[in-house]
Order: sequence, then structure tokens, then C-alpha cells
Amino acid sequence: MAEQRAPAWHAIDDAFTSYLNANASIHERWLLVQTMATAVLRRSVLGTLNVQPGWRILDIGTGFGAIPIELAAMQPIDAVGIDIDREVLRAAETIRTDVVERGGLIADSRVTFVAGSAHALEQPDASIDLATARFLFQHLPDHATAASELARVVRTGGLVCIIDVDDGLSVSHPEPSAAYERLARAVAARQQRHGGGRQVARTLPSCLDRAGFDIQALLVIPQAAYGSSLPDDLNRKMLLERFVGMRHELVEEGLISADEFDDCLARYSAEVIHGVCTIEAHMAVVGRRR
Repeated sequence: MAEQRAPAWHAIDDAFTSYLNANASIHERWLLVQTMATAVLRRSVLGTLNVQPGWRILDIGTGFGAIPIELAAMQPIDAVGIDIDREVLRAAETIRTDVVERGGLIADSRVTFVAGSAHALEQPDASIDLATARFLFQHLPDHATAASELARVVRTGGLVCIIDVDDGLSVSHPEPSAAYERLARAVAARQQRHGGGRQVARTLPSCLDRAGFDIQALLVIPQAAYGSSLPDDLNRKMLLERFVGMRHELVEEGLISADEFDDCLARYSAEVIHGVCTIEAHMAVVGRRR
């Protein structure tokens, strides 16, 4: 099966790469880089869901649209990706068009993108066969309402798959530098203040259970690496872009001063660390609507 999908994956990867290379100053560029860097792990989870032809799929917080596009490369489906960021959705539409032109989607698959909120879905009751969300709940202020909305729109017997972070599943040796830790703490504090958090994955099974889903599977998605951490690394660039993109909010909310932010950013961006072992993991929660 993996070999059969390889041409589609190549078409999708090429479309994302082409868009990134053609749009150096794209809004939320760090998110696009992250989406590309985590493609293999994301597809490994999607492949376990046994998506059927004709399913109606809803991806919440779709970002650049990777999940709807990739599912539409597996089966002929009708997928909708929603996000509150209209600029990112316009990018997703461009990438989808490119994937179609490269022959990456299965015939009869349909992928659309619309603006929407996880707390007030526009889909009718019991209209969805599979709902997905990736790296979204860590940012949401009201998990219970979002889970309740998922339960409302997913049909009885339908599935939900939520993938998110839990920093308790990640370790590094040697430990990250003081400059990085200070920036990361500020970001985590802002997420916590706005209702999300960096340990959200462990809370998702009970949250979905209370909303009306029977938990079918908990999948830990690990990745480990050893090597040097250098200024030109893709992961370093992605994190730097994310920190820079959040500078105004972090300073405005008093989570870090402008001078301290700039000092930490400069030190982190110049770090050269050899012999770094990192073990990271995300968690996927799969539930079936009661």
C-alpha cells in the first residue's frame, strides 16, 4: 500500500515545497515548514483510520490543508478543511490546486476549504464520517465546547482523530539552552493563559469521552534523532520563525520583555550544539461516536 501511494505523496510534497519556495515571506511560514517536516508521521496515523470511499471528512484547524489533501490521496472522499485564518486558507487552496494538477488526488475526491471556528461548526448534525484536528487543541480556550461540537456533527459510529502535543513525552540531552527555554516558557505560558497548553494530549481521551465518544485507540507517535543543532537547520529556522511571529503578543501580555526576547532570540539563533539526542512524541486519540 505504501508503494502504491508513493506517487501521490511525491506530488503532494512537491506542491508544498513549490509553494514554500515561491513564497519566502508567507504568513505563518513556520507552520508550513512544520507541516512539511512532519508529513511521514502524520500519514502513518491517517493510514490507520481505514477511511472508506465516499466518506465526508471534516478537518478542524486545517492550516495549509495537509490532512484533507492527504486523505483525498488515499480514497475518493468529500473533505472540508476549516480554519479561522483566511490567509492560510487561501494558501491551502493554491496548494490543493497544484496537487490536483500534479495528479496527486484520487479521482472523484473533493477537497474544499472554508473559514470557521472549532467552537461553532457550521456542519449539520450527524453529517460527518470522520473529524480530525491536529495541533489545534493546545491553542483552544474551550476544549469542552470544541469536543461537544465534534460530537454533534459526527454521525453515530463515525470517528474522530485528534493529534496533539504533550511535552511530558519529550526529552533532550543535553538539555536545551537557557535562551531557548526562556522563549519556550513564554510561548507555553501564553497558550496556558488562553486555555490551551503544552500538555494537552493527556487530557484529550477524557474530554472526548465526556463529549460522547468511545475511545478506540491511543497512539504515541515517536521520533528520535541524534546529531548537531546548527543555525541553518530546518527545525531551528522553523522555531525561530514561530518565536518571531509571536513576539508582539508575548511582549504585549507581559510574558517577556522586548529586550529579553531579543537577547534570547539572538543567542538561540547563533547556538552551535554538537551531540544532541532528542526524543519527542505526539499522541493521537481515536474515538467512535456513541
